[in-house]
Amino acid sequence: MAYLDSSFVSNRTSLRQRVARFFETPFDRRYRQRTARIAALRALSDADLAARGIAREDILLHVFAGKA
Repeated sequence: MAYLDSSFVSNRTSLRQRVARFFETPFDRRYRQRTARIAALRALSDADLAARGIAREDILLHVFAGKA
């Protein structure tokens, strides 16, 4: 008897994602990087943000000002 293990997650990109990345403009790339950075910072706790010197309400300002 066969079963499906749904706990396996592949890190490989799909063909559609690879084609989209091929035609990606620098503006698309910057947008993708910024949204990923915003999501990563929003996922942090308030204590982690404070340790980095960022207030939760200043995340967008921090990312768009180009501060790493």
